[in-house]
Amino acid sequence: GYVDSPAVFSAAVQRTLAKMTDLPSTVCVLQYADDLIISSETREDCEKASIIVCNVLAQAGFKASKEKLQWVQPKVTYLGHIIMPGLRAISTDRVQMIRKMKSPQTVQQLQSFLGLVNYCRSWIPDCAIHDKYLRSLIDRKAPPKTLLNWTDEAEMHFAALKKAITTAPSLGLPSFEREFHLHVRETEGVAMGVLLQQHGSTYRPVAYLSKKLDNVAAGMPACLRAVSAAAIVVQMAEKIVLSHPMIVYTSHQVGAILHNMQAQRRSGYEAILLATKNLTIQPTSSINPALLGVLGMADMID
Repeated sequence: GYVDSPAVFSAAVQRTLAKMTDLPSTVCVLQYADDLIISSETREDCEKASIIVCNVLAQAGFKASKEKLQWVQPKVTYLGHIIMPGLRAISTDRVQMIRKMKSPQTVQQLQSFLGLVNYCRSWIPDCAIHDKYLRSLIDRKAPPKTLLNWTDEAEMHFAALKKAITTAPSLGLPSFEREFHLHVRETEGVAMGVLLQQHGSTYRPVAYLSKKLDNVAAGMPACLRAVSAAAIVVQMAEKIVLSHPMIVYTSHQVGAILHNMQAQRRSGYEAILLATKNLTIQPTSSINPALLGVLGMADMID
């Protein structure tokens, strides 16, 4: 078929939806390709908006799948996620799919597994640590059917990712009326963080963030690795925070470097932290409990 068919169809749906003018003010319609989700503060507004959307699409010649329809529900499955008031979780089907996967034997099987896992990486505190090791087993030039050198250590990382997916907690949906709190650490070449928001007397995770440092950053002294890790995690968090107020908790080294380093000696990482206007950097020597267990696992692995 036509290679750009999904993009063309998505654009056609978007043009059709843009014609709607009488939706209730509390309603939000989100589109991803041919998947739509309609949210509202009340059931009545949601039902009214759903009827409007269905009528507009029908008049334009589109058809909806009755089997996939989730009509005015407080909890829905969308793009592999379960969305409910204030929370999101990994869908049961996706969890079961990953739970049933056997240890990969070929490059293609491992890449397929890592693709599924990385779609859920916001729920996995130490995703980049395990991903980093498993990807080291892949020869980029090797054909897809090439057999892997599967070791006990590889099995440990594989099992850790499967367990993280099958036991993943629900994450809080971001609320832009509350301040965001981002705790950041660097361990053995991996930037790690947890984005939190206060709910009552506790802090609820919104997303776990982790990414392998590039080769240049990984070769820096520990103090500069901490700066690069903070900048990388801040960039990842900004996709969720959308420039709303955020406090970043990181090591005293980062605060000292940002305060004392001359402008001509700063790398791009320092510039990211200093140029992000919605940030407040809070140096701290303590580690958030949400990261303690993860860092302990990282130390054990390394």
